[in-house]
Amino acid sequence: MLTLRNGTDIALDVQDLSVSFGGAQALRGVSLAVCAGQIVGIVGESGSGKSTLLRAVAHLLSPTAAVEGGSIVFEGVDITHARRKQMNRLRGTKLAYLFQNGEQSLDPLFTVKQQFDEVLRAHFGCVNEVLERTLLRRMGFDDIERVLGALPSELSGGMCQRVALAFALAGSPSLLLADEPTGNLDNTNAWEIMHLLEEINERGTTVVVVTHNSEIVRKMNKRVITIKKGVVVSDGKWGDTHEV
Repeated sequence: MLTLRNGTDIALDVQDLSVSFGGAQALRGVSLAVCAGQIVGIVGESGSGKSTLLRAVAHLLSPTAAVEGGSIVFEGVDITHARRKQMNRLRGTKLAYLFQNGEQSLDPLFTVKQQFDEVLRAHFGCVNEVLERTLLRRMGFDDIERVLGALPSELSGGMCQRVALAFALAGSPSLLLADEPTGNLDNTNAWEIMHLLEEINERGTTVVVVTHNSEIVRKMNKRVITIKKGVVVSDGKWGDTHEV
């Protein structure tokens, strides 16, 4: 892992990253570094490239997208052109991804328990019911047995997002990428998810949150990176950002 002069480790180092979709550039020379243990907000208008950045890091770009230049280094390892097997080992363990719509990220045909079991088998080769209940309790659920036995359609949007977050944490990732995690939620549920992300960060997980909701980022009072038309235009604390 790269280390700054002050001894701080860099969890994620993106340098001069350019991504295109069918010849149209979505990111143009984006550079940023996220220190281990930080929580960082990435903001910008729809189509600015903020979600493309997260998807590029996690190797979840659509088949029509291409990384045209630059590098992505995660915990000291260059993963810019990592093979699928390497990324499959990283995703869900060292690196986790939380999608915008919790309900759509869950399988509608299976209960939360059945899906949680599959997640844990993928990470550890076995089911750990204590871990399942512990993570759901950390997500603020009291009626855990009902949640485990429920289909996604029987839960609210906010509950589905909290379940999806529990799934993302199952492998104890060191970096969590949250892509518009509050985009489909009302204000109450949105704040609940953001508070959970802050709690996760306080437990030691590095968190990068993409959102178009500048109010959420402002109240977090954390570092915020602004992307406009595929370019990083500012970086720093809200109200104290500096142009790049």
